[in-house]
Amino acid sequence: MATNTIDDAIARVQAIVHAMTSVKFKSWPDYPIENADPFPMSIAYLGAGQVMFGTADSVYNFPSINVEFHFQRINLGKTYKDINAVALEFGNRLAGDPTLDGNVDTIQSGADSPITYSVRPFDWGAVKSQMLLFVIPFKTLQSPQATST
Repeated sequence: MATNTIDDAIARVQAIVHAMTSVKFKSWPDYPIENADPFPMSIAYLGAGQVMFGTADSVYNFPSINVEFHFQRINLGKTYKDINAVALEFGNRLAGDPTLDGNVDTIQSGADSPITYSVRPFDWGAVKSQMLLFVIPFKTLQSPQATST
């Protein structure tokens, strides 16, 4: 169950993965899992972020969600066709939902902080996969919280 802005954004990203048509994913959990599920699968999680203070009543939070797409390594020709299709479709779907269904102020995808992706082999314990990794920076505006002593 989503409980905060980051959780809600991750849940929306995984809903976008589930809606994709170029490749049908077998698993798309909202939190990292201990064991690899059947491929292809997607995992999303908080990767990094920055906090900047605005005025006395605003805090800017700039988290990045990492989205890992894992594909089998048995037939690399098919795997790379799938990776290429997902790289295009996922980017297009993010562009069509820049607020992640209203859960964030905006995905940061300009020249200063683009959405990046990379591809590499990956070992998940004893399971080998080919991973497509997206890093999605976004922005949220929040209110400061006072701490009393």
